[in-house]
Amino acid sequence: MTLDQLSIGDSFVISHLTANGEIRKRLVDMGFVAGATGKLLRRGMLGSPLDLRLGAYRIALRATEAQHIVVSNADA
Repeated sequence: MTLDQLSIGDSFVISHLTANGEIRKRLVDMGFVAGATGKLLRRGMLGSPLDLRLGAYRIALRATEAQHIVVSNADA
């Protein structure tokens, strides 16, 4: 599943990224790497942006970018 498919309150572990090029570089620079953990805190009114906690950071991410982040549910 990808990060944009999670429900509010779900915890996750990043498996890998499917993005390439500049988007991939930007995501990695922000800490979206395999094994990183986080939690989806809330969504914007139209489903984007996603407000999440990644490690010790709080990040807002567009849903189109979240589609490139493959995660597993840490609660399961």
